[in-house]
Amino acid sequence: MKNWRNYLGMVGVVTGSMTFVPQVYQAWVTRSVGDLSIWMILILLLNVSIWLVYGITGKDKPMILANLIIMALSLAMLYFKLTF
Repeated sequence: MKNWRNYLGMVGVVTGSMTFVPQVYQAWVTRSVGDLSIWMILILLLNVSIWLVYGITGKDKPMILANLIIMALSLAMLYFKLTF
């Protein structure tokens, strides 16, 4: 049963992380992030940080991986927001 839970978690990692890829790609290509709220990005980074710590303390590999990916994509968006 545990293997099924880990498989489901990894599918969640992939699908959850994919939600940010189109936005990051769009911002990169257009060099435009004017409509993105800096507060949304900062709140998202706080949220992802909390979930990352939660995953690390629980040794939950899918949660750790998902939040590391989303954090990297969110940091890219923050960088774009501050530089474009």
